[in-house]
Amino acid sequence: MGIDKDRITFLMGEIQNALSILKEFREEEKGKVISDPKSLGSIKYYLIIATEACIDICNHIIAKESFGVPESYADCFKILGEREIISRNLSRKLINMAKFRNLLVHLYWKVDDQKVNEILEKELTDFDEFIKQIARKYL
Repeated sequence: MGIDKDRITFLMGEIQNALSILKEFREEEKGKVISDPKSLGSIKYYLIIATEACIDICNHIIAKESFGVPESYADCFKILGEREIISRNLSRKLINMAKFRNLLVHLYWKVDDQKVNEILEKELTDFDEFIKQIARKYL
């Protein structure tokens, strides 16, 4: 059984839905530092959703292509980069996003809200690029 295109398409839709909401926050607060706890909580949640969906796609591809067993969520992006499924540059960025996801989920009290704002302003395109690169190879 090979790559499940329906699964990848579904997960890409989850990423796009989360990105849509994140981009709304970015547009509504353009140029401002978001400090409202409700907004920050929502942003963190949708960052987790987008990152988790990328991780699910990553792990699915690694399993179906028999690329080995990732040691961590970050490692799955490293493997895709090494196998040239995604660019090495994107791989490095998503490794950092996976580590940030772990912080959001497990050490949430240590999260720097300024970093959340930086990701919202500058790094959402990494998710768009992931979708493009995966779609090029598998859809």
